[in-house]
Amino acid sequence: MVLKSESTGVEKKFYELCSKLCAELNLEIYDLDYLKGSHTLRVFIIDPKTNTAVIEDCSRLDRALTPFIEEEEWMPSELTLEVSSPGMFRHFSSIKHFEMSVGQDIQFTVMARLVSEKFPGIPKSLQGERKIVGNLKSVSPEGICVVANDFELNLKYEDIKKANLEPALDLE
Repeated sequence: MVLKSESTGVEKKFYELCSKLCAELNLEIYDLDYLKGSHTLRVFIIDPKTNTAVIEDCSRLDRALTPFIEEEEWMPSELTLEVSSPGMFRHFSSIKHFEMSVGQDIQFTVMARLVSEKFPGIPKSLQGERKIVGNLKSVSPEGICVVANDFELNLKYEDIKKANLEPALDLE
């Protein structure tokens, strides 16, 4: 399933601390991952005004976290901190991520191939596909509506294996 479950344990503590610090810096957490085995904390942030983050934003959060990393007893003794923007091809792991991208092109992979039995009227160009690019038309608590090859696909979140933003790249 594409949606990430709610954080628990140390990851939840990291999320709460980073959320507080981001709010103080006028930033937001886009996503956060704590990799226990390598003691790596990855924090993806955005400036809500620009919907991205620049290196200065990442540095400000890094500096704000440093005293807590050194002083808090619950912090792993060897922590690798990575702070960055979610990038152009940002992945989606929450309903909010989808909501932020309505009207934009996304790429997503479905759990099972698209077939006419499940999607009556589906064009031949989409039949049998698992990886699709389309325009995100709407988002609901149950799923999404995407227009791909002039066909409207209504998908539940549990039908989606992974999804990310697929911005148009002008290479001219």
